[in-house]
Amino acid sequence: MIDVENFIKKHQLLQPNDTVILAVSGGPDSLALLHYFSQLKDKYGLTLVVASVDHSLRGAGSKQDLDYVRSLAKEWELTFYGTTVDVPSFKKETGMGTQEAARTLRYRFFAEVMNEVEADKLAFGHHGDDQAETMLMQFTRSALPEAVHGMPVKRPFASGSIIRPFLCLEKEDLVQYCAAHQLQPRHDPSNEETDYTRNAFRKKVLPFLKASNPKLHQHMQRMSERFSEDRGFIQEKAEEVLQDIKMEGGKGGFTQFSKTVFQKQPLALQRSAFHLILNYLYGNQIEEISYIHEEMFFHLLDEQKPNASLDFPRGLKVVRAYDDIMFTFNSEKEESILFKTLYIGEQVSLPDGSTLSLTAGEDSWEQGKHDYVCDSHHVSLPLIVRNRKPGDRMILRGMNGSKKVKDIFIDQKIPAQLRDTWPLVTDQDGQVLWLVGLKKGEGCTRNPSGTWLRLQYKK
Repeated sequence: MIDVENFIKKHQLLQPNDTVILAVSGGPDSLALLHYFSQLKDKYGLTLVVASVDHSLRGAGSKQDLDYVRSLAKEWELTFYGTTVDVPSFKKETGMGTQEAARTLRYRFFAEVMNEVEADKLAFGHHGDDQAETMLMQFTRSALPEAVHGMPVKRPFASGSIIRPFLCLEKEDLVQYCAAHQLQPRHDPSNEETDYTRNAFRKKVLPFLKASNPKLHQHMQRMSERFSEDRGFIQEKAEEVLQDIKMEGGKGGFTQFSKTVFQKQPLALQRSAFHLILNYLYGNQIEEISYIHEEMFFHLLDEQKPNASLDFPRGLKVVRAYDDIMFTFNSEKEESILFKTLYIGEQVSLPDGSTLSLTAGEDSWEQGKHDYVCDSHHVSLPLIVRNRKPGDRMILRGMNGSKKVKDIFIDQKIPAQLRDTWPLVTDQDGQVLWLVGLKKGEGCTRNPSGTWLRLQYKK
C-alpha cells in the first residue's frame, strides 16, 4: 500500500529499529495492520509485539477472537500479550457507559504492555472512515472548535506514541487488502447494531455523505490535520496567557487572575486560555462542559455587577470579585459566627489564624492601619470582636454622621465573599470602633481623658 507508506513518511510515524505494539482485535482493520507491518518489518528493522484484549462482552465469541489473534502471532513468530478484562463489572464500579469503560480498560492494558517492553509505538488500525465518523460525532455533540479535532495521527502515550498509519485509507481498502492476502478476519456482530452512536453514524450518516463525496475520508483527514495545526499554534499562544494566571493544585485545585489583564488578550486566546484552565482543573475537560458554559463565563466578565459567581459541573465555582476572577472547587464552608470578648491584656485568635490584642497605656500614637487607639473613658469594656450584622453603622474619623458598614465595603471594593467574615470591634454598647485593617471610628477619640486603649492586629 503505497499510500500508507507515503503517509507514514509524511507524519514520521516510524523510525528505524522501533519496537511497535500492534493492537489487534481480529477484525479486518487490525488484521490488515498485522499483515502490513509484518511485511514492513525488515525494511525498518522493526520489533513487533501483538496485543489483544477480550472485553468479556460477547461471551465465548470474544474469547475466541483473543485465541485467534494469539494463534496468528504464534504462526508469524511474533511476541503476544493478551488479556481478558471485565467491562460489565467495571461499568458498575465507575458508572461509565459500555464504550467508555471498554476503552479505559483497553488503553490501561496497552500502557502496561508498552511500559513492560519499552515500546516506541502503539499502532492502531483506525482508518479514514473511522476518522470521518469521529469528527461528525464531535460536530454533533459540541459547538466548541476545541472539541472537533478527530483522532490524531500521532500522540504521546505511555513509553512512546500512539500512531494511526491507516487514516489515509477507507474501510473498503482494508477489506480488499484482507481478501487479496487471503486473510480471514473475525466478525464482531455488535458492529451491526445501531444502539451505539458510532454504529448509527456508520450505518446511516456516512453512506449518504460518501455518496456525495467518495473521497470524504481524505477530506476529513486533511481537515483534522489543519485543525490540529491551527489549534496547536493558538494553544501555544494561549499558554503564554496562562503565565499571568495563578494556578495551584492541578486537578481539583484553583486558578486566580485579573479580569482586566485577561481581557487585553485577543478573544480567540481568551477562549483557548479558558479551556486550558478547565483542562488544568478537571484533569481533562469533561463532556458536561459545553459552549453554554463558555458563554456564561464571558458574560460574567462583561456584566456590570462587581460581584457574581457561576456554578460549573462537578462542583467547580467561578467567582468574580471586582477585577479578581477565581476558579475553585473549594465549597463555601459554613463560617462559624465570630463573637469573642476582649479584655485589657488579652489576645483573641481569628478564624484565619490572625490575632487581635488589647493593651492600655499613655501613648496615643498609631502605627499604621493594623494599629487602633481610642480613649478608654469613652468606651464600655470589655470589647467585642465579631462579624458584621445587618444595619451596622460607624462614625468614621473626619466625618460627620455615621455610615453603613455595608456601604464602606462597597466603597472599598471588598469582594462579597469576604464581607460576612471580616472582623470588626465594638464596645459593650455596640459602638463600632474599628473595621479591622480597613476603617477606623472617631467617636471615642474626641475629648480624650489621657488613658488610651490600643488594639493591634497581627496576620
